[in-house]
Amino acid sequence: MSDIVIFKNMPNDDEFIGWIDENPNGFVLNIDQTKDPSKIWKDYPKIHFANCNQLNKRPGRTTGKYFKVCSNSIEELEKWSLDEYRRELTLCGTCKKKGLPVKRLAGIPNFQAASALSLKSDIDELEKCLASKTDPEKRTEIETLIKARQGQGRFRQKLLELYPNCPLTGLDVQSLLIASHIKPWSKCNNEERLDPFNGLMLAPNIDALFDSGLITFETDGTIKISPKIDPGNQKRLGIFPDMQLKIEPESEKYFEYHRNHVFQKEE
Repeated sequence: MSDIVIFKNMPNDDEFIGWIDENPNGFVLNIDQTKDPSKIWKDYPKIHFANCNQLNKRPGRTTGKYFKVCSNSIEELEKWSLDEYRRELTLCGTCKKKGLPVKRLAGIPNFQAASALSLKSDIDELEKCLASKTDPEKRTEIETLIKARQGQGRFRQKLLELYPNCPLTGLDVQSLLIASHIKPWSKCNNEERLDPFNGLMLAPNIDALFDSGLITFETDGTIKISPKIDPGNQKRLGIFPDMQLKIEPESEKYFEYHRNHVFQKEE
């Protein structure tokens, strides 16, 4: 359950100051509410330690130009920023020097939050399209796509028939397996989106790496790891250069797309 608290357009700063006093080890996003950070390249949302002097040096912190989003979890705040503004957090320079612990891997954005944002964006787009359609056949088609994107419906079920476990790790807890598209959803036509051969059932960490293009697979199924993941982090993530999966002949065209257009080849 999220512990995020938002202090915006308050009569004064008392409640915000009270939260700081009760959560001295928490974190605060400072946001300029006169502008939309998702539309212009600004320094907001900016994350601080709760007790940062740069954040708290003047009154009017929640009544004027700025507002605050507070939590004891950086991951919660990063996801909130991605959901609301589709932006990663920027760091307070003072707090960064003091060891602000941002959960990133070699500069790569938080995988879970980015994945959630991508899913939400796709579903939002489909729901808007559904609202504009009156033809029953078209509505049924879009509803099927929404269910598929939510990991329900026939795409996931057909995919589980092909891959009852993660073909790389062997994980077979179905509630943890993620139905991952090989050729990204956003680049597919509707037929490709529902083609089970354009999918893999993957363990969460493998799905995040594959979806972000940090791993791909050669024609013989051998894993190919992006140079952005150094050997130390490969070990921490549980991926190794000798890993291999079986590629179905019908899936090869999708893997070829992934190798050429999704895989991150450069450091």
